[in-house]
Amino acid sequence: MSEDLAELLFADVIVRKIEIKEISPCTADPERIKFLAQADKPLEDVLPILYLAIPNAKYSEKLGALSYMHQQHLITIFANGRISMTYVKDRNEANQLVEEAKRLINRAIIYLKTHGKLNQEIIQAKKELTPIKIYELLPKTNCKMCGEQSCFAFAAKLLNGEKTLQDCQLLDSKECGAFKFKIEKMISPIKLK
Repeated sequence: MSEDLAELLFADVIVRKIEIKEISPCTADPERIKFLAQADKPLEDVLPILYLAIPNAKYSEKLGALSYMHQQHLITIFANGRISMTYVKDRNEANQLVEEAKRLINRAIIYLKTHGKLNQEIIQAKKELTPIKIYELLPKTNCKMCGEQSCFAFAAKLLNGEKTLQDCQLLDSKECGAFKFKIEKMISPIKLK
């Protein structure tokens, strides 16, 4: 389904606007900015979907917040529709990041409307995912082709988003293809198209 068609079909439920409310110097680098924005809808229902779709996301139901790294930006989306982003170059980049976030959030809303509420077991499985569980599915050759000293180090970096499955060339082999698919489903159980 095209993005335009989806927006027409779900016009009453998607986020129409995310407005930047506050800009301040970034704590990590005063040459950059951080900002707070507000979506025109609460986002509580889409946080679990985003958690399962974004490989390196961290999610707290208790706090009503989801955080993840996107490029060099720490992005946090709150249940009440508030969004914060750090390490932003300027206002133009801020506007671009807001638009990207809006598209991602809307894909999650459409996923929710077309698939219904998520099974809590899937969310719990991702929360319990550890580098050891990923390591068990890796080739365990410690070949270093991925740039890491060991397959376990690769597993840890894969889990926190510093590496991708494409960084392990051995996972592309016929023998390891099924393992690559399993790891991908563990890290990112759903795909937002």
